[in-house]
Amino acid sequence: MTTKDALTKLELTHDRLSAAFDLVRDPTDWRAPIDFTGDLHVDDGLAAIEAIRFFTATTPTLEVLTTGEVRIKSVGYRAGPAGP
Repeated sequence: MTTKDALTKLELTHDRLSAAFDLVRDPTDWRAPIDFTGDLHVDDGLAAIEAIRFFTATTPTLEVLTTGEVRIKSVGYRAGPAGP
């Protein structure tokens, strides 16, 4: 299965993107840089990456740590091309 097929299978509605973004964003400021480390199911990780792209207009990075956790980082909306 390709990444595109996996993303299509996720049915990324606005509600799904919003829920995924809420998993990784700064809870006090959605425009802030994102630096999330934790356990995510593969579907949630893919959805979070797409949500960051959608809500911040930035391209996040994803790193799988030796602990099995993932680290997702983004400069965030404010520092990205869509920010003020």
